[in-house]
Amino acid sequence: IVIIAAVALVVAAVLFIRATRRARSRGDASPVVSLALSLSAAWAAFSLLGAAVSVIQNLAADAPRMSVPVAPFWPDLLPGVTIDTGPTAEVVGGGFVVAEVDVAGVSPLARALWTTGQALWSLIPAAIAALIAVACFQLLAGRTFDRIIVRMTMATAVIVAAGGTAAQLLSDIAGSMVSQELFARESARWTEIPGVDDPFAWWPEATLNVTLPFWPIAAGLGLAALAAVFRYGSRLQRDTEGLV
Repeated sequence: IVIIAAVALVVAAVLFIRATRRARSRGDASPVVSLALSLSAAWAAFSLLGAAVSVIQNLAADAPRMSVPVAPFWPDLLPGVTIDTGPTAEVVGGGFVVAEVDVAGVSPLARALWTTGQALWSLIPAAIAALIAVACFQLLAGRTFDRIIVRMTMATAVIVAAGGTAAQLLSDIAGSMVSQELFARESARWTEIPGVDDPFAWWPEATLNVTLPFWPIAAGLGLAALAAVFRYGSRLQRDTEGLV
């Protein structure tokens, strides 16, 4: 991650310098649009690459990294263990509700759902970056309200709303399935441990945690409204060109 961030910063610096030089050569005092075009195009490419890498890693890994929900869990000290000095506060409720773990032996269906959900998370920023790149390109070309921007904005609205919702649901369903595969137990046996009444007190409990996100729907509606604004601007632009 650090390497990727460093590369991204270097690319951003190079693109900014190039955009500034081009803007100065054209007499344009503001290179922001050119810079936004370059960065958004690079962002879209990196997002698509990230989606491909995510799919390959999740399908090929023996133990893919997954977010697995558990019932609120907090491990306690073993009987007879006392910490004399150290902590100045104590946990009196709650605990871990999600564990980031590398899981081996995942069922094919859970792996497929998780892979799809994670790929969709990477495609959403790619769609937004592509929209920004097209809008900046059209702005530089003097076609601010071209029809392609209207179509791209509406397509991005659908991708964000549907893709974001599907990504969350698929990832949650896969994580809940793996939670059952990891922690659910039908039978068990153990040797009596002095001072321990419940030998499973340190074992997380499987749980189902599937949430319906609302932010992708709200963001999609906002982009759809923006598409309507662009459509209205496109009509005004065509009417103006007809008068001229």
